[in-house]
Amino acid sequence: MKPIIGVTMHTGDKKLEINETYIQSVELAGGIPLCIPHLDAYDVEQVLNKVDGLLLIGGHDVNPQLYGQEPHQKLGMFHTKRDNSDLAIVQNAFQRNMPILAICRGHQVLNVAFGGTLIQDIPSQSEQSIAHVQASLRDEATHTVKINGEKLHAIFDVEQVRTNSFHHQAIDQLGEGLVIAGVAADGINEAVEHEGHPFCIGVQWHPEAMAPSGDEHSIKLFKAFIEACK
Repeated sequence: MKPIIGVTMHTGDKKLEINETYIQSVELAGGIPLCIPHLDAYDVEQVLNKVDGLLLIGGHDVNPQLYGQEPHQKLGMFHTKRDNSDLAIVQNAFQRNMPILAICRGHQVLNVAFGGTLIQDIPSQSEQSIAHVQASLRDEATHTVKINGEKLHAIFDVEQVRTNSFHHQAIDQLGEGLVIAGVAADGINEAVEHEGHPFCIGVQWHPEAMAPSGDEHSIKLFKAFIEACK
């Protein structure tokens, strides 16, 4: 049987939405996507009883109050209900040892869930030397990520990969149990793994935008995730 993958959703203007490429990538790798709306904490357990894995997708910034900071002047939009829902979902999934793949904002939420902090605006708060918000199409790889995580290295079987990039925030202080699994040329965190979980991986780039176009490493990542969910 195909595993069912719970996929979080993005907050739009009076609607919830999701880029189709997330759905396509799960299906391409052999899973069945099931979109999860923003949940109240008491509903999370019942919903996760129905799925085999969790995919945390990208979207808006995370409320800095959740990691003990005041808002930076370059902070973008955040949505408190989504923040609370995503945190409750990922914490419950982790307690179950459920496979977790976290992408972009999801990568950042994962870090906050374990007590980590974020760089609220890379251009003004770091020694950025490469473009982290690309002008190219979403399926174009624009910069290199060095892979140093044990799990990601086993999946990709290479020392570095080329990725796309659409983020102005990034992980700063790592959350408890997370280890750095990938970095950009300017030192910005691009991937994490949890050392005490069989499959809990976060990536800052958007493999779901590249997998449907045939990118080898993006496809490998989704297939490894789906295999773990079986």
